[in-house]
Amino acid sequence: MNRARKKRGFTLIELLIVMVIMAILTIIITGTFASSIQRGRDARRKDDLRSLSGALEGYFNDKGKYPIGVNGIMMGCSTLDSQPCNWGGQFTDSKGTLYMVLIPSDPSKYTYYYVSNGLKYQLYAKLENTLDAGNGVVQGGYANTNCGTTSTVLCTYGISSSNTSPTAQ
Repeated sequence: MNRARKKRGFTLIELLIVMVIMAILTIIITGTFASSIQRGRDARRKDDLRSLSGALEGYFNDKGKYPIGVNGIMMGCSTLDSQPCNWGGQFTDSKGTLYMVLIPSDPSKYTYYYVSNGLKYQLYAKLENTLDAGNGVVQGGYANTNCGTTSTVLCTYGISSSNTSPTAQ
């Protein structure tokens, strides 16, 4: 009589192989998801700066100058046209003209940086995706532009008025 044993389960080796394959797939999916989130925040940063740029051009058309920048903050809001414009607040002038309902603020741990002498402006942000090589991106950061909240984090993306460039200081 042939007493062949029937297999009723998986061997330890088979289970280990399946677990290793699942771990590898989990690592790949998690890494891809995290980089997608970073690219999404970077796209928002670029859109935010383009939107603010449009509001600044409207301000220039009305006033003949851009708001002055002091320590990375735009000065030109509220009653005296010299109040600081808060990131996340309204962009209005002394006459109550609304240029932007909500001045954008960075979607993460960084801050935006604004430079202007009234004749030209430069807007900066810190991109998380170090592989981004699009327009306005500078690897290594812009000199004297701090996009961090608690430490010196150099901005890596900038846009500017048409009479200057983001890299000109």
